[in-house]
Amino acid sequence: MERARFPMEFLRVTQGSNTGSHAGSKAMDFGGKDTGCDAVYAPFTGRVARVRTDSSHETYFESLEPVEFADGTVDYMTVTLMHDNVLDVRVGQVLHQGEKIGDEGGFGGGRPGRFGAHLHLEVSRGRGIAYQVRNAQGTYCTPQQIDVWAALWLGMDVQVLDGGGCPWKRDIKEDSDMKFLKVTSGKCEVFTAPDVNAVDKSYNGGKLTEGVCYPVQAEVGSSGGYSWVRIFVAGVQRYAAVLADRCQLVTLSPGDAFAACVAQGGSGDGAQELKAQLEAANARADAEACRADTEAQRADAAEKHAAETDKRLASAKEYVAEV
Repeated sequence: MERARFPMEFLRVTQGSNTGSHAGSKAMDFGGKDTGCDAVYAPFTGRVARVRTDSSHETYFESLEPVEFADGTVDYMTVTLMHDNVLDVRVGQVLHQGEKIGDEGGFGGGRPGRFGAHLHLEVSRGRGIAYQVRNAQGTYCTPQQIDVWAALWLGMDVQVLDGGGCPWKRDIKEDSDMKFLKVTSGKCEVFTAPDVNAVDKSYNGGKLTEGVCYPVQAEVGSSGGYSWVRIFVAGVQRYAAVLADRCQLVTLSPGDAFAACVAQGGSGDGAQELKAQLEAANARADAEACRADTEAQRADAAEKHAAETDKRLASAKEYVAEV
């Protein structure tokens, strides 16, 4: 089962819920890294249920299967995305978790550039709700809303610039499940998109470095007969085709995982946060091992006590028999 993920690489809240144009709504606005138009990715594997090419360029995306919410809920999920200047998705299109679904933008009132670039995001429980209703405050919003921070997990690749005071939850399970692309051949190419014609010549002549492990941000799925992953390469998001004779997906120890991430992403705040997460995962593993050892010791002690009791009982029976 997938955990629904926050759909951007940088989390910067520019307008919270129940304020201004979000009166009575749990919608939130996010500005990405800066004033540009950062990419937005599918938070889970799902289907584009509806696209509006007027108004605020609304895209309604619903999960194909129940997903795990950050608050522990398990249910279908629908996300509403607004303001992308150019809509690249179509109704009925299926996207896998981590595939690009659009960009933040400023489309509003039926025209681009109405607002500064941002992503308006709403999260609702359930599906079949690709429409807006007017609430008591006069705000139009998707039904069955829940708080964005209660719905979407933060992946390890998400850098929090401004969390808006919300209790975001990091996907700790991802620490131990995090995968890396280990390059086993100098022929392994790097791409700007999941397309064999999009070789990224700007990085090492279009080739990944043999022997290096690149952090996998998402397994994009299949396209053009190849299985694709989105990887982190020298501080930039890129793609690679998983070919058995050129590379393989592996897991690393927390220490090696941190080293691999720092090698590709630098040693800034994001890397330090990653280090903290990996150290926490290691500490939890140590604690679990300690707990298991304690339980084993208790079991051994109980077994010895039972054996001693049986021995005493046998001796008592022998004594009674002799008397």
